[in-house]
Amino acid sequence: MKRLETFSYLPPFSEEETAAQVRHIVERGLVVAIEHTEAPDPRSPYWTLWKLPLFDVRDSELVLADLDACRQEHPESYVKVVGYDAGRQGQVISFVAHRPREDGV
Repeated sequence: MKRLETFSYLPPFSEEETAAQVRHIVERGLVVAIEHTEAPDPRSPYWTLWKLPLFDVRDSELVLADLDACRQEHPESYVKVVGYDAGRQGQVISFVAHRPREDGV
């Protein structure tokens, strides 16, 4: 299994654990982005943005619905959820929420 971020050293998140992480991001008031790529490179942080970042989102269910839509549209891609702190203009958290089947998940 490719190691792409800190959480990748843990077992893959269940749907409930993914939802809990998304809730945590939304509750902190972070800007949420969903990104995907078919060929992740640990030396390159640039993935394709699914849609525009979700500014001012207050409902984690909206993020989870977009995450599911991205997974369905790109089943052979890695899909990542990112939380940005708009005030500090930096990424605070990110985790891979979907891996293609050939990666062992």
